[in-house]
Amino acid sequence: MRESPNYISGFERVVAAFGYWPSFHDSPVLTFTRTSEFVELQVEAWEMTSEVDSRGYFVLTKRHEIGFRFAGISFAELDDFIPENILFELGFSPVADFQSTGQFQVDLDSAMGGDLCGRFTATSGEITFIRPSPIEKNPEASA
Repeated sequence: MRESPNYISGFERVVAAFGYWPSFHDSPVLTFTRTSEFVELQVEAWEMTSEVDSRGYFVLTKRHEIGFRFAGISFAELDDFIPENILFELGFSPVADFQSTGQFQVDLDSAMGGDLCGRFTATSGEITFIRPSPIEKNPEASA
């Protein structure tokens, strides 16, 4: 089981919605904003089941849109990251790293190619919202 980044305020809301901290595999990036003061990111996440629907698509459950806001950005490699990205994974530093340094790294690992990845270091983060995704907006994985 993946370690929850408990240094992100509101992380419990994500764990409550999924039952665990997700990897955000195949999550589309819905919005991405970078300023000199913060990075905001909105993604869509779900759990893919082993069930297949009548059209041959895997059934997706626990569909949610999740907003993140990070501040205290001290390092960023985001020049090639594009907002219309699909994530292979949204990675966070281990809790022990944050406890020893007071900062954490966020890795935006793109499923669209290694040159579209990004990363940054922050001192604070929060879940700004988590809400059920509209059914018509959700992607489906083919069988």
